[in-house]
Amino acid sequence: MTQHRNFRRGLLAAAITGALVFGAPAAQAVDAEFHVGVFTDYIDDGASASDNDPVVQGGLELGFANGIFTGWEASSLGSGNGTEVIPFVGYGFDAGPVGIEFGYEYAYHSSLDDEDEGEVFFGVGWQMLSAEVAYVAHADDRDAEGSRVWSLGAEHEVAPRTELFGTLGYDDPADDNGAKFWELGAAYASDYGTFSLTYASRDESGADDLLAAGYTFTF
Repeated sequence: MTQHRNFRRGLLAAAITGALVFGAPAAQAVDAEFHVGVFTDYIDDGASASDNDPVVQGGLELGFANGIFTGWEASSLGSGNGTEVIPFVGYGFDAGPVGIEFGYEYAYHSSLDDEDEGEVFFGVGWQMLSAEVAYVAHADDRDAEGSRVWSLGAEHEVAPRTELFGTLGYDDPADDNGAKFWELGAAYASDYGTFSLTYASRDESGADDLLAAGYTFTF
């Protein structure tokens, strides 16, 4: 279900995958998961990353017993904007009841100039709550270097197979004024995949409220 993006690895993907990668049993050497989905919009930090066009997204994640995880995520970006591909690598572990992860991801855009960037991320999760900060370490657009995104998330099962989820965040670009954003939604995990509905908004001049429906199949 949508949290920081329609897709997200590690802690923020737990709502879709049903388990943290680094929470796999120690006896299981590799935990592999592939997911693919369709969405009516690509919500990223409360804004549309696909010009309000529908998108197809997918990804592969590998988690190892030593806590290392790696993989990639990909998404179309709407008419004429090509695709976004994000390889990532990280490490996660449990500190008592708290899950911790950190790592690096690189966002490559096939058709958008000056949009590629590498982020360092750090996240923690406790029961139904999660928090993350992402820092742009380098980017094609040098003005974007040093930008940060802070987010707090929560999910709660309100009925069998049905969850409510939400995110509050602050986008703090290095070269402009910051903006608050929030996302709220629900997801139902059927035998045939997960159906989700997400409403999002961003406190920024010219920003539109968004409503995105999605379907994700995980195997």
